[in-house]
Amino acid sequence: MLATLDNLTGKVLRAVPILCLAALFVLLLANVFARTFQLAAFSWLDEVVQGLFAWMVFTGTAALWREKDHFQVDWLPSSLPALSARILRLATTALSICFLAVMTIYGADLTLSAKALTPILGLPSALFYLSIPLSGAVMLVYSLADFIQLLSGTKTTTETPL
Repeated sequence: MLATLDNLTGKVLRAVPILCLAALFVLLLANVFARTFQLAAFSWLDEVVQGLFAWMVFTGTAALWREKDHFQVDWLPSSLPALSARILRLATTALSICFLAVMTIYGADLTLSAKALTPILGLPSALFYLSIPLSGAVMLVYSLADFIQLLSGTKTTTETPL
């Protein structure tokens, strides 16, 4: 069941940024076309672009984190003896957990305290901010799983670090 949930999470984390990028492309292309031929002005476009960009960046980051495809420098852990590399990986994973916990907590606080509406469409700004705690929580769960695997020894120290 966990494997199915992980698989579904991976698919959603990949689909959201792809859909956001596609929507951004179409909207910006339409805006350029409309302005070039003086057909219409999309005064609401900035609000939509801001929201799509936030969701694309944060969910894309969570997808990269889940798959460990984000930029990493692994020269030091790979050049250390096994025990030292494991300690370093535990330390960096613990620091990641601390950062992600803070990001998730403050992102949730920002989302819950946001009462503003976008000026033209009247969308709650909390919809844009919601991408922060959701993505942070996903990354936190995967980091905790990595930490537990490192502690239990089920994850080898030759695997790519976070």
